[in-house]
Amino acid sequence: MNRTKPAQTVGHHRRRVIFTDLDATLLDHHDYGWGAAAPALAELGRRNVPVCLVTSKTAAEVAALRIALDNGHPFAVENGGAVAVPEGYFDGAVCDARTPVELTTLGAGHDELRALARRLRAAYGFRFTGFGDMDTAAVARATGLDAAAAERARRREASEPLLWQDSADALDHFTARVAEAGYAVRVGGRFVHVLGHADKGGALAWLRARYAAVHGSILAIALGDSGNDADMLAAADIGYWVARPDGSYYAPAGGPIRHAPGIGPAGWAAAIDALIEGEELPEDVHG
Repeated sequence: MNRTKPAQTVGHHRRRVIFTDLDATLLDHHDYGWGAAAPALAELGRRNVPVCLVTSKTAAEVAALRIALDNGHPFAVENGGAVAVPEGYFDGAVCDARTPVELTTLGAGHDELRALARRLRAAYGFRFTGFGDMDTAAVARATGLDAAAAERARRREASEPLLWQDSADALDHFTARVAEAGYAVRVGGRFVHVLGHADKGGALAWLRARYAAVHGSILAIALGDSGNDADMLAAADIGYWVARPDGSYYAPAGGPIRHAPGIGPAGWAAAIDALIEGEELPEDVHG
């Protein structure tokens, strides 16, 4: 019997690129480990599939993580507020995790965002503690990071994370006031983030265009777990919601967006395995 090839297996010549959130997605929510995803990461490396980290973390934080992950690909930080490309990456240079990067700001600067948050707090009495209010020890307590990692987390360039201590209604009010001022709010797994008109979806689109200029049309696959990943999954060709620590999903599956069968890095690995088994991540001939 002749059978039509499923749509998802068509177009294997398109370069695949993975765009992934970190906290509670590739990294465990509690200990920031990625051990459960290590075999899938190794297989992606063998298949020459780039993994681009797209995160609320800072460039300083990601620099250390990329070395640990042996990841030499472009990445986006501070919820898409800035993107970083290893020097020469799109010109065919051999890059690794220690290659210097060129950072491009897509949103607004940290000082500008910090000033906005403080101004709104003073005007409306919102209850929150921003990273700009915290010293390294306080950031360590709020995040569970050690002192060195917390110091890297404080090196903001394009966002101001807030430890929200007010009601959901107050957050809606705050979000509206931020929007009126010409900026945006993204709610992550741990913090509320104030940033310019930039998001993870915009960062994916920016990097997609750079890849496409070299490789032609690409197939973008995105994985995330929370609200600040929604734009990224919507901008991708295939998106996966990874289950949150309580086993729930941020949003329903539907269309090109699916549910990964598992929590955090275990769910992340299960999604990659499913893509490989479904022939949506074929062997890539690109170096």
